[in-house]
Amino acid sequence: MEVAEGEVFEIARNAEIKAKEAYEKLASLTNSDMIRNELLLLAKEEDKHREIIERMAEQFKAGGEPKKVELKAMGEFKVVAEKMAEAIKKPDINLDEIYEIAMEAEKVSEKLYRELASYAANEKTRVILEMLADMEANHYTLLKRQYDYIVRYPELYKEEFYDQLMKDINFNF
Repeated sequence: MEVAEGEVFEIARNAEIKAKEAYEKLASLTNSDMIRNELLLLAKEEDKHREIIERMAEQFKAGGEPKKVELKAMGEFKVVAEKMAEAIKKPDINLDEIYEIAMEAEKVSEKLYRELASYAANEKTRVILEMLADMEANHYTLLKRQYDYIVRYPELYKEEFYDQLMKDINFNF
């Protein structure tokens, strides 16, 4: 899909906003303080990503005439962003569904930022885009680990006694 640089940054900015909202919604759905704190940390990171993207967009505007770039990941990115937007509007969405969409969004975001890095006009921009891609990959890993735990131990993660269980475990061997 061919898009203008400005459109890329606007789509990426909106996706970061939706990801932040999704993590905040996930946090509100869990009874586990540990999971809630991790999700709220991810929400803060997505907000930082939005700020970085906004600054980069301003630099590109100042850099002259925008050019068209061919981004293979853009179509997939738009689809995931729309899924995320729809998911966070649902009042009855379950934890598993949001995790699945969030993991998909992190994977696609990583692909998009890596692809954008190959079009970077300078080394600093390339490094920032690669850093964002790496951060998205780390977010995916964190979400995947949590998702696997939720699937494997649903009775613990979906019940209020999870945090109490973690507090009660005696690690003194």
